[in-house]
Amino acid sequence: MRLLVREHTDEAIELDVKGVPLAFLNTIRRYALAKVPTYAIDEVMIVVNTSSMFDEVLAHRLALIPLKTEDVIDKIRGIDPELCEKCASSTPEGVDPSICGECFVHMVLEVEATTNDITVYSSDIRSDDPYVVPAYANIPIVMLAPGQRIAIEMKARIGRGLEHAKWNPATIAVTKYVANIKVDEKLCNLCGKCIEVCPRGTLKIENGKLNVVDVYSCTLCRQCVKACPAKAIDVGSMEDEHIIRIESAGSLKPETIVREAVYILLNELSEFEKFIEGIGKGAIQ
Repeated sequence: MRLLVREHTDEAIELDVKGVPLAFLNTIRRYALAKVPTYAIDEVMIVVNTSSMFDEVLAHRLALIPLKTEDVIDKIRGIDPELCEKCASSTPEGVDPSICGECFVHMVLEVEATTNDITVYSSDIRSDDPYVVPAYANIPIVMLAPGQRIAIEMKARIGRGLEHAKWNPATIAVTKYVANIKVDEKLCNLCGKCIEVCPRGTLKIENGKLNVVDVYSCTLCRQCVKACPAKAIDVGSMEDEHIIRIESAGSLKPETIVREAVYILLNELSEFEKFIEGIGKGAIQ
C-alpha cells in the first residue's frame, strides 16, 4: 500500500491511495459521512422571538450550525450516540444520569436590537462547554429590527450523520479514479486536436512530444480519444490507485474525520471477527 497526501488544509484532505481496493476506500468515505460522531444542536426552547422569522425556521437554522468537536473527540469516542438519542428528553430507565450528562451541552442565545437593525451571528451563542462552540463565528442566523428580541435555550448532543445530516462532520466525501493516459508516439503526429478539446488542460506538446501535464486533472471524459484522428491516445483508469477526498464542515479536522472513520470500521470488523469465532467454537448457533 502507498499513501500520498495531495492536499491538506484546515478544511480538506485529499489522498492518493495505491494498493487498496476501491470498495474499502468507499466504505471509509461512507463512514466519514454517516458514523463519525459530532455535536449538533438538537433541542431548542424559544422563550422569546419577536423577529420576523418563524420559530421553526429559526430552530432549523440553529440546528445546522456546525459545532466544534475536535477538542472533545477523545471524550465522546466511548459514548454511544444511539444511547444519547434515547437520553434526548429524559434519562431512560436503568441508565446512569452522569452518562446522559456527557451527551449534552447547554447553550443560550439572547440578543435584542435597541436603536438600529442588527444581524445575529453564531458568535452570539454562549456555550457551557468552552470546547463545544460554533465552528465559525460569522454564520448569520436572523436579522432584528429595533425593538425585536430573541431569547433561546438550546441543548447540543452527540449524534451521527446516519440519524440526521446536521451531524455530518464532512460536507464532501468522495472517491475518484486516477486516469491512465497512454500515448502511442509512433501514431501521434502532434496535430494538437486532443489539446484543443481537453476541458482541463491535461495534455501539452513539449519538446516534440505529447505529454500529460497533470494526470489528476483528467476527468476521464475521453474527448481527446474521440478527437484524435490517428487513434494515438487512449484513456482509462488505474485499477489499483484511487483518490479519496474529505472536506470538513468545521466540527472536526479532515484528518480526524478519516482517522475516526477507520477507527469505527476496525472496531466493527473486530466485533464481526469475535462473532465468527464464537460460531466456530459453538458458542453461537
